[in-house]
Amino acid sequence: MSGASGTSRCVHGRVVLLTLLAAAGARATPTGAQNEQRPISLLLEEEFRGGTETREQRPERQHLTERAEHVLSDFIDIGGYLRSGYGRSGAGGPMIGFQAPGAASKYRLGNEAETYGELSFGKNLYLPGTFELDGTDSAPAALAGPVAHVQARVSFFNPYNSFGSADATAVGLPEAWASVGQVLHFAPTTKFWAGNRFYRRHDIHVTDFYYWNTSGGGGGIEDVPLGPGRIAFAWIGWGSTSGLSYVPQPDPENRAGFSKSTYDLRAYDLPLLFGHVELGLAYANAVSGVDQSGRKGPRSHGFAGTLVHTIQGFISEDGVQKLSIQYGTGPARTFTAGFETVSLPQGSFIKPEANDYARVRVTESFTANVGEHFSVGPVAIFQLSREGSPGDDQLWVSAGARPIVHFTRHVSLAVEGGLDWVKDEAAATEGALAKLTVAPQISIDNRWSSRPVVRAFVTGAFWTDDFVGEVGGVDYATQNEGLNAGVQMEAWW
Repeated sequence: MSGASGTSRCVHGRVVLLTLLAAAGARATPTGAQNEQRPISLLLEEEFRGGTETREQRPERQHLTERAEHVLSDFIDIGGYLRSGYGRSGAGGPMIGFQAPGAASKYRLGNEAETYGELSFGKNLYLPGTFELDGTDSAPAALAGPVAHVQARVSFFNPYNSFGSADATAVGLPEAWASVGQVLHFAPTTKFWAGNRFYRRHDIHVTDFYYWNTSGGGGGIEDVPLGPGRIAFAWIGWGSTSGLSYVPQPDPENRAGFSKSTYDLRAYDLPLLFGHVELGLAYANAVSGVDQSGRKGPRSHGFAGTLVHTIQGFISEDGVQKLSIQYGTGPARTFTAGFETVSLPQGSFIKPEANDYARVRVTESFTANVGEHFSVGPVAIFQLSREGSPGDDQLWVSAGARPIVHFTRHVSLAVEGGLDWVKDEAAATEGALAKLTVAPQISIDNRWSSRPVVRAFVTGAFWTDDFVGEVGGVDYATQNEGLNAGVQMEAWW
């Protein structure tokens, strides 16, 4: 769920060792030099920064002395995300998540019917002498040579309706990439990378919605200095196979290969209005191969533009606010490197994006702690998708919030309510789904993003008649309301 992470997270499991190292460094280093030197962990974190995703925007920092260099050279940075538990539906079957048809996300608290996990393994590599000082005891530590970062990530997914089944557990490798920096003397922050990676993703945690997610395989250059900010350029590709969805009788077994290339240009860390802005311009083209019947999908291309404004320290020191505005055409309107799919009676198929398809999307979200006993995370989403003519518009509007009352530092009550409304002119449907969850929680601190957390939950959902048969699975196939209850743990590190 996260991109390149700082070496600081590798420190968490070695507190005793590094405390001893820090104490030794404090005894051996003059007070003035100790205050002015930047720890190696921070130097590496500045080189390979994440920070665009919700879980990476935390103010905590672990500090090392310069004497930790030789210890760090043997360390592997291990990060991860994990959620698991179990839930049952009010109808007696295993828990099924409630999501409105046509909505790209759902309100997640008490509504995630699966075990999901990620483990990331990162390694920073550098030559001896890279962190040597400039000859004086008081000179700040600086990078004097190339630094590389290698990262791999393994993911696991197991739905509750196949709980514990090895055959139903999907294992993936969403990241395997390497980056090398400090090789251009005139622009030392510039880095070159290649592989398969999570690329500068932006998300809304309450709905687990990655609204800007050009992740995939490819390569590029990033952190090129540009005035007060930086720029990056990447070529990222995606491949898949699918039956052709647009033929009169689509056949899931008669497949063609699909490929998509996205050329992504970004400028980021640009200061604006109490925060900073990230701007993106993308060009995407998509083609398909030939299926067994000699047919192929249409070739298409399009452009997309995105603006994300972020304010760190919003309301509280660890609060974060994000506003995004996006517009895209053709295959670029997904704002991802991949494809969208369509569900038909014959199965699920890749949906080819024609050149005249378009989408506009606006999102607003923040998380903040309002005092010691209350925190909140509201969400608002507007999305209008057009497929050729105005009569084929699909409109999705979503609004919700997760307020948390912190009774003590470790005991809290989270309540999450959300409403999704979708109007699909092509399908001649219009409906809404409302969801409400109540979840008592135990966590390690009284902050909105404190993890790990252990919670119990009761979730109720209600949807209009147009969505009957499309929400809640078999248990609720003829109903317009449903109930889930269960327990869950969630952690990241």
